[in-house]
Amino acid sequence: MCVAVQEQSQNADARARFTLELGMPHLGRNNLSESALLKAIGHDRWMRVQELGGLPSARIRDDAGARLYETFFYIDIHLRPDRPLASFGESDVLHFRTDLSHFGKSYLTGRHVLLGSDDAWIRSSNVFIYPEHGPSKLSVSFPRNLDFTRIPELPSPPETLGWCRAARARSAFLEPMPGDVALFEGMRECAYEIDADRDLNGAGLVYFANFVSFLELAERKVLAGLDDPPPPALLDARSTWRRLIGYYGNAVASERLDVRVAARARLVGVAAETRGLDLGFDYVIHRSSDAKLLVVSSARKIATLQPGSDDEAWALRRAANA
Repeated sequence: MCVAVQEQSQNADARARFTLELGMPHLGRNNLSESALLKAIGHDRWMRVQELGGLPSARIRDDAGARLYETFFYIDIHLRPDRPLASFGESDVLHFRTDLSHFGKSYLTGRHVLLGSDDAWIRSSNVFIYPEHGPSKLSVSFPRNLDFTRIPELPSPPETLGWCRAARARSAFLEPMPGDVALFEGMRECAYEIDADRDLNGAGLVYFANFVSFLELAERKVLAGLDDPPPPALLDARSTWRRLIGYYGNAVASERLDVRVAARARLVGVAAETRGLDLGFDYVIHRSSDAKLLVVSSARKIATLQPGSDDEAWALRRAANA
């Protein structure tokens, strides 16, 4: 169930409540799926834009009459190591407070904040685009028929734009954390063939939330391919508590994607006498046909290590070999 309920207060137009009841479509190997969460958040964002802008998304046009699509260029999932996505399971009901702002007719930005946990939120930023030459060449444009008067205006472009530019230059958003140990040197690469029947949206573009699944698949393959790979149970136990993504392009259905991954890890305490493995990842995705950069992302994931388990033995062995 996904429900947006407007708050009854002054200036409530750009603030709302969003409720997400978790069922099987939202779950993965370890409770709440990151991709499914972003799909729900993304859908709520566009419902808010439609409501505040007074226009169904299918009718948004620019001055030339071109159909515009709202697309995400920045995502930040901000949770805690002791309460990652795996903390939320079947039949849990998540309540979010949301907000939305704009700069000119170029940028939208806002957050979904988990009620009762002001330090748990998802921030996202958007632009309007049209496929100038199909999915491989997207251009930013400005809606002529969308009403922005009910959305608070920012005095300058959102800072998320600068963060994406910096991440593009560094091929990462996050710095290593104290105690991090590289699991291998540099970055390792996996190829991904786009599935036209599963990965694309109604605009013929790779859906923004599906890129997360590509990153996780590459991450799993790279870790499983190590000379001393982690036990399968450890791979299934990893759960995101932080994720940043910058989007820089898209791809046609016949394209192959080159996904590169860097990985590091550190041991942390998660409870009395219980350790956790805190994993850090950096990723970049390029189109194989022309090497165009599509995505830069960084993530932190936590896996609880049961005392005496193979998972704990592997983590201790890796730490000892650092």
